[in-house]
Amino acid sequence: MALLIGKKNKQTPNKITSATIITSCMEVTGNLHGSDTVHIDGKVTGDIIVSNTLVIGKSGVVYGEVKAKNAIINGKLEGSIVCETLEVMETGEVSKKIQADTMILDGTVTGNVIGLQSIDVQPHGKLTVEKLESKKITVQGSVKGNVVASELLDIGSEGSVEGEISVKTIKTAEGSRMVGTMSTYEVKQEEKAENA
Repeated sequence: MALLIGKKNKQTPNKITSATIITSCMEVTGNLHGSDTVHIDGKVTGDIIVSNTLVIGKSGVVYGEVKAKNAIINGKLEGSIVCETLEVMETGEVSKKIQADTMILDGTVTGNVIGLQSIDVQPHGKLTVEKLESKKITVQGSVKGNVVASELLDIGSEGSVEGEISVKTIKTAEGSRMVGTMSTYEVKQEEKAENA
């Protein structure tokens, strides 16, 4: 089952006239495709593709793969997500594979996390990861797992990192906690060829 969400105005084909809300009393099984904002407060079992913003509310639960331009998660996503900007709020939970250009993580995250530009772990952020990888990683919360920062790892005064750490540059504030092994980040041969 596939649902087309969002409606285009016939007079101005590039304008979206509505957003879609799946309320807390709704349960949807099937794949969703939307061209505007989709807000989920109910339960969705299926893959979601949104060309604008996906919002999973506090009562929202999604089981499936997600692709969106932007995503804000207050509820639960059990599945992989690919987007440009991702914000996981304090009540949010995300698992499996996560990839975004920039991320702000203040909730519970497990799995494999790749930030193409930056990852900001906020004070309530609790990450248990196979790998947390980005150019710049800022940690005010807690991270357990392998951490790879190709430019900078910045651990704030309340921040905690535990695991294998590979960094080019590290900055630690007084009161921060770091446990595990640390090595210098080395540029892979493919990256050297791309930058040449």
